[in-house]
Amino acid sequence: MAFNKTQKKTIAAMSSVVGLRMLAVFIVLPVFVLFAKQFSSNFILIGVAFGIYGLSRAIFQIPFGYLSDKIGRKNILFFGMLLFGVLTFIIGFSSDIYELILLRFLQGVAAESSVAFALVSDTVSENDRAKALAFLGIPIGLSFVVGIVAGPLLSYYFGYSFLFYFSGILGVISAFLILFWVEEPKSKKMLKEIEVSLKDAVKVLKNKTLANLSVQGFLLSFFMTVFFFGLPLIVKSELGTGYYYKVLIPMVIFSLFAMMKASKKADMGYEVHLLKVSFILMGISSIFMFSNFGNYALPAIIIGGIIFFTGFSITEPIMPSLVASSSDKSLVGTSMGVYNTLQFSGSFFGGSIAGFLYKSYYGLMPVVLIISSIVCYILITRIRK
Repeated sequence: MAFNKTQKKTIAAMSSVVGLRMLAVFIVLPVFVLFAKQFSSNFILIGVAFGIYGLSRAIFQIPFGYLSDKIGRKNILFFGMLLFGVLTFIIGFSSDIYELILLRFLQGVAAESSVAFALVSDTVSENDRAKALAFLGIPIGLSFVVGIVAGPLLSYYFGYSFLFYFSGILGVISAFLILFWVEEPKSKKMLKEIEVSLKDAVKVLKNKTLANLSVQGFLLSFFMTVFFFGLPLIVKSELGTGYYYKVLIPMVIFSLFAMMKASKKADMGYEVHLLKVSFILMGISSIFMFSNFGNYALPAIIIGGIIFFTGFSITEPIMPSLVASSSDKSLVGTSMGVYNTLQFSGSFFGGSIAGFLYKSYYGLMPVVLIISSIVCYILITRIRK
């Protein structure tokens, strides 16, 4: 069934908002550790600052959804985006690592992603819900590609703090797009994903496929956070900050190509096979990225980065789609909520563990990542699609 004019407007509006919001996140991601390193040489504290954003996002997913049912999706989305934008802007003025940790935690409190999915779900029928939610994944993938290159480039010319000012402005723009462009659904369906219901969450986790995918979401986010903790430090040490964005460009070009190819193949029913390949690639990438190649460090970094981005980009359009299609129609939002909560939790553990390992146990970093990839591979082989 085709979407009507109102549904298309809502989906387009929320896709734009989600795209800007995620661009604000991804543009900071590749250089955050370098920004935090200005305030402390303690890598554990830097890792906590990096990952604690994911912890607060995980904690406040359900409360934000619950409030959206009480006082309106649009109101909560506007408040969440505005809060994110203002706090992101303030982070640019941070003066010490503890202040940065506190602000990062508060920044993650604006956990409005489940509300964005709920608003779109309110607008369409149950049969079209999975398709509508898949449209929200497109700008996330694009913002990832743009942000990863733009962040290091802008920081090189304007400084790290500029990224937070810029990202904060993007967040505020997103808030006002919601205020003036998004319409409150005329009738809320009292979606189960925005009720504080342990029963429904347990029901989702009893679904072996959904539980399996949620654990993979945790491990993927864990892997990505560890990768982006180490990558800027390695590149800066080997080449200097000025080369960072130049090193990232070939990585991102390959990832964009992989993402487009993966989306087409996924539509043909090859999701599970593609994910198997992606987990193998990510495991291999960690060997190149976190092993000592001496005089061959630069080509190793570039090869490792290309392999990682290629593998990770394959997962981006596929994982949310698999979660939605594997769920009961009445629990699509709940399933996405559980998946997102575990995914954000993976960011926190990834940042914290990377900070702990980087200084004293650097040699264990590829081991930890390879184990994560192997577990993901084993889990995906248990899914029949």
